[in-house]
Amino acid sequence: MAKNAMRYTRAMTYSKHIISYLVVIGIISVALALMVVAPLSAHAATCSFTRDLEFGDIGEDVRCLQQYLNGAGFAIAASGVGSAGRETTEFKTLTQEAVIRWQKANNLSPAVGYFGPQSRAKYQALVGGGSISVPTTSTGAKSTLLDQIAALQKEIAEKTGKSTRSEDTPSSSSGGTKGEVEDLIRDTIDAIKDAEDEIDDGNADAASLTSARNNVEDAKEDLFDAVLAYFDGDYDDAYEAADDAYDNAMDAFEDAGGTTDEDEAEEAIESAEDRIDEAEDRIEDADDDGEDVDKAEDLLDDAKDLLEEAEAAFDEDDFDEAIDLADEANDKADDAIDAIGEDGRDVDDEYEDILDDAEELIDDAWDDVARAKKGGKDVDEAEDLLDAAEELLEEAEEAYEDEDEDEGDDLIDEIEELVEEALDSI
Repeated sequence: MAKNAMRYTRAMTYSKHIISYLVVIGIISVALALMVVAPLSAHAATCSFTRDLEFGDIGEDVRCLQQYLNGAGFAIAASGVGSAGRETTEFKTLTQEAVIRWQKANNLSPAVGYFGPQSRAKYQALVGGGSISVPTTSTGAKSTLLDQIAALQKEIAEKTGKSTRSEDTPSSSSGGTKGEVEDLIRDTIDAIKDAEDEIDDGNADAASLTSARNNVEDAKEDLFDAVLAYFDGDYDDAYEAADDAYDNAMDAFEDAGGTTDEDEAEEAIESAEDRIDEAEDRIEDADDDGEDVDKAEDLLDDAKDLLEEAEAAFDEDDFDEAIDLADEANDKADDAIDAIGEDGRDVDDEYEDILDDAEELIDDAWDDVARAKKGGKDVDEAEDLLDAAEELLEEAEEAYEDEDEDEGDDLIDEIEELVEEALDSI
């Protein structure tokens, strides 16, 4: 209660000379509440589409399309993300499916979920040509809110004679610039939304969910302070409050059972370390038993090099790269274990290069499939095809070891066809 009273007092000081200033503060607080509790939404029934929309697009025009579909009886989702009042700026599977239902109902062909010229024309015919202007930037509602804040800030400065600071200059030597504050506020809004989605999923125990909810509330309070400070041009305080809000939002996300990229990268590196240690122990045992371990040791050295690169990427906060490198290190450690007892001369260098190229082709395809899966696409067929390609790679290696060059070359050709077919299926 005391904290809220202090906020109110601060807001009152902004309206010392103009009562309407209070109204502006109220607008910002309401907009902010809408922004962090649920996606900001335009309540208009019609949209102005200035581009074609398809899977993967991001923008306020996507949100408006979702709002239209929800209101027209082609619901994106019955509840949760995408449902009425919780529309998003992202064109994903649920939006595509709703567009397909709308296209079929309006006899549009092909009904594949691509909202192109034909669909836009039909939409305009259905709504009678009415439209509203919708931003199409990827930052969506969050950019719109910050733009509104900046405009209101300028308007009030003109009315009150209260100056604002330079857009690019920190408010002190230790603070952030206006742009840095805006970026952090946007990141914080995303973090709060992610935390609330995790809480809604209910994957954590009751105590952890309670802690998550408390952290979300703290994050919203800090974010409110950040917006007020931003509005007043005090970018030091704005940055500090937004930073606190972001930390609280991330704590809430983890309390609710969410896994961050940093967590995944750390887990991948630990897994690679364990596998390398295991490979090292088994190679030492094999060497003691008189087995040939030269090839295995070379592969183990490759695994260690990849692990060092993964750790370096982790230190630079490039968590996606760290995960990829750690996975490669894990695979090399597996290869080292498999190579125990091999003399390293089973396959000629020429064939080794061919096999390496095929393996790299498959690995790159797996990366593409993983990205497609993360984007909500159905990748089951692609995964089956790549599994088959990996099996053929083993057969090709055996063929080259048996000096059956023709069989090996044929298998490599089949691998390339399977990879191409896998990529075409996503």
